Amino acid sequence: MRKITLWLVMVLSVVLSVGFTWKLPELNVPQMSIIYDINGREVKGIYQQNRISVGLNQVSPYLIDAFIAVEDKNFYRHHGIDLGGVLRALLVDLRELRVVEGGSTITQQTAKNLFLTQERTLTRKIKELYYTFLLEKQYTKDEILEMYLNTIYFGNGAYGVEAAARTYFAKSASDLTLAESALLAGIPARPSYFNPFTNPEAAKSRQSVVLERMVEEGKISEEEAKRALRQPLQYRRARFIKGDAPYFADMVIDYLVKKYGARMVYQGGLKIYTGLDLDMQEAAQEAYDDTMKDKDKDLQAALVAVDARSGYIKAMIGGRDFAQSQFNRAINAYRQPGSAFKPFLYSLAIEEGYTAASTFTCDWVEFPQPDGTVYRPTDYGDQPYHYRDFTLKEAIMVSDNVVSVKLNNSVGPKRFAEWAKKFGFSGNIRPVLSLALGTSEVTPLEMASALTAFANGGVRAEPVAIIKVLDRNGQVLEEHHPRQSRLVSPENAYIITDMLEGVLEPGGTASHLKSLVGRPAAGKTGTTQEYRDAWFVGYTPQLSCAVWVGYDTQTRTVDLPGGRIAGPIWANFIRKASEKLPVEYFPVPDDIININICMDTGLVATESCPRVMKAAFVKGTEPNEMCYVHQSWWDLIPNTAIDFGP
Repeated sequence: MRKITLWLVMVLSVVLSVGFTWKLPELNVPQMSIIYDINGREVKGIYQQNRISVGLNQVSPYLIDAFIAVEDKNFYRHHGIDLGGVLRALLVDLRELRVVEGGSTITQQTAKNLFLTQERTLTRKIKELYYTFLLEKQYTKDEILEMYLNTIYFGNGAYGVEAAARTYFAKSASDLTLAESALLAGIPARPSYFNPFTNPEAAKSRQSVVLERMVEEGKISEEEAKRALRQPLQYRRARFIKGDAPYFADMVIDYLVKKYGARMVYQGGLKIYTGLDLDMQEAAQEAYDDTMKDKDKDLQAALVAVDARSGYIKAMIGGRDFAQSQFNRAINAYRQPGSAFKPFLYSLAIEEGYTAASTFTCDWVEFPQPDGTVYRPTDYGDQPYHYRDFTLKEAIMVSDNVVSVKLNNSVGPKRFAEWAKKFGFSGNIRPVLSLALGTSEVTPLEMASALTAFANGGVRAEPVAIIKVLDRNGQVLEEHHPRQSRLVSPENAYIITDMLEGVLEPGGTASHLKSLVGRPAAGKTGTTQEYRDAWFVGYTPQLSCAVWVGYDTQTRTVDLPGGRIAGPIWANFIRKASEKLPVEYFPVPDDIININICMDTGLVATESCPRVMKAAFVKGTEPNEMCYVHQSWWDLIPNTAIDFGP
């Protein structure tokens, strides 16, 4: 035993001399890459493990005190090694000829977590001491403590205090109570044994030990410890909380790993600046939860919003629960958009010379097909045909299907398919008559991006997730600026916007949403056959947003139209996300004129017309005839005085 002790002292002497006399190399600590939002706020630290990095100021003081008391009470007084503890641990290990006791300081545990494996050998222990000195030499105590709290393992796949707080208490580490902090601080000693989900009695017993240590170190009083022990604890999992953007972050990480490799992304300390806005992301989650919380748990929804001018992705929700399903429906789910696709057809119609006052009849109609079949479009409801004329503006307001198919037949399905593709749709846009009813598959991101052409005066903004990527030394690896292209004229864009504003007005399919939005907006409902997919898409001058609701398996139906289930999500998001934005109106091009037309004839309205609406026209294309259809013979008599004599 004396020889073993002498050998031990020699080993420690060598290590100590390395730590305090030799010139040590710079320690290349693996650095997590961080995703930032448009305002420089951290969205997510990038790890291969379930880890969410936080600063010391984002951790409950109770949790910090608990860890120091139970793991390393002399942390702020030693230089990385608690010599007495190390000697005791190594003597036991040498006597047993294996590592059976720890005695490690917080700095040692951090060195092990960052640089070494979990093997329990004497060689690894010596390496651990070496890295411990390097950490103490190059970092402050607070920096080391922060590394420790973000890397320690808590079981259930949770690394770091933030992931642990969410895993066991469904809250952030900053919100932990004394009782919760003491319980979490006790788990890392034996994560599987002190797991409160599977062994709550052992977890409570360990919590008591931690509280006793905190009392001994003067961190809390005995009375506080007793109250904490009596406090009932509710264990609940919530990997992601309000304001997180897991689907967006996963999309960014996937792109970066493909381009730079996993090692660079997970350990290279990249700084990724994005166009995401965490306030808008929180607004999206709140709007999503308000509508979806009472729905069938298998019902999914996706929301994506982009800046109408820059194309920056401002908010994204790809599904109900990222922890359950990482499939991002906002970018990967190709689904039929239904009537939400009609604005692109109407834009082509305006290009081809039709106006908001052009009329089509909704009635029974057949279209023979090349394969010998016959296509018969119908409308929803008890009356599949209205058997009356519609102006184009009213037709899109009420989402009349027959009128849209007739319009597609008039401009030509092939021409319409080519027109639609230029708005950024990457799927198979099929040149068929039913394309007017949205029978080709698109994604929510494509829809939100396409509508920026109307919101932005005819100029489409391509979606941009990443603005800039820097390496750990601050060098720019890549940079992306807004990419815009003019698709339609400002007049075309404004006329479509005016039509879609009508969707939110009385008589439109989404009139019930106008008061929820509370500012100028344009939108369109979409519902596919048998209610398999429900959509609402729309925009303000600043934001374009698309919402899809449906099941992953297309054999199930939503049983609600888009305006009733996707619409409220869209409207509540637009209202909440726009709270800090100024109220803007859609700019009117100089050669646009707004006049009142009769909704039945498309002519200039008179006082006798029972149904009147405002519509936008390029000057020179507006109707110039007055509507006399609704006037009686008496109205046609000139208003002149007749003298009948005395």
